[in-house]
Amino acid sequence: MTLPERLWGALRLDPSTVAARARFYRAYAELEEPPFDVRDLAELMRDRPPPRGSGPRVINLIGKEAGAVGQSLREIQRPRAGKPWVRLAEAADALRNAAVAELLLDVQTGRGTLLEASRGYSELGLPFGDFLAVAATGDRERSISAAELLGVLLSDSQITDTGRHGSAALATPAQQRYLLLTAAPDATDLWPRLAEAPQAHQTAAVGATSQPFSTWWRLGGLLSRLDADADADGIRRELTRIIAELSEAHGRQLQLAAADDHHWSTGRAQTDLIDLDLAGAVAISARILRQREIRPWRFESDFPKLSPLASISLQIGLQLGDDAPPSDDYLGAHTSAW
Repeated sequence: MTLPERLWGALRLDPSTVAARARFYRAYAELEEPPFDVRDLAELMRDRPPPRGSGPRVINLIGKEAGAVGQSLREIQRPRAGKPWVRLAEAADALRNAAVAELLLDVQTGRGTLLEASRGYSELGLPFGDFLAVAATGDRERSISAAELLGVLLSDSQITDTGRHGSAALATPAQQRYLLLTAAPDATDLWPRLAEAPQAHQTAAVGATSQPFSTWWRLGGLLSRLDADADADGIRRELTRIIAELSEAHGRQLQLAAADDHHWSTGRAQTDLIDLDLAGAVAISARILRQREIRPWRFESDFPKLSPLASISLQIGLQLGDDAPPSDDYLGAHTSAW
């Protein structure tokens, strides 16, 4: 399943350009870590400057001097200057970018890459990793764990370390938002506290489209409250309004980015072609509606006024929510980044 033809027309991008973007980020994620980096070279020049001449000069790192420089670095054998989590974060970000491109071409392939990226972010202790996994497959175990952690966060209790960054990551609005969206399918008992939490009134801009934090917090709260025994139709209408609002924000961002025809047409625009936060939230909402036997989303009737560009992340989210996991063969073939 891929993006509908009319939305490809609105994007004005050749699928081959999008495929090339996916390959680039995939290749970057799978690069072997170099034995030394720029900071190592800088320290070498400080501690063991070149013997010739008395003033500054250019050192050819791909010519005859490369071997001598490499030997000097090996002799020093100093610890790597970079933090151990840097390469892991770089690979996770690259896989996330690859997934954004792949989802436009084939949702199953993109789903698998989202799971790969989620492993890296989860190892870093970031709730974003669990969010990607729940968005991609509806992982119930992660939702339950996130709901337990969300309950602790709302109670102002001490949060024990959840990874390399742990509680420090949960202090940021962006990661709290991911925690809430991940927990939403299993946070029904928390919704009264969610509405009263200080986060419900925060206006900090978050996400790819810099929308108010409170908007995302309300979206997650409504998802947690969605139940067949409650005012399901009223909650569903409010969810429709918020999703449309977030979709239009991303559509405007795409429209502005496309005005730079050179970078846009070559696939080098810095704007995310898919708002993964929105697509993931829509996927989670689609599963909640289905599991609780509430009227499912119907794009034509629920979102009739959305512009084509504003529809892209929403359409991808609806396809992700269909729950067709990637094959074991695919996942086994794409685990080298870790």
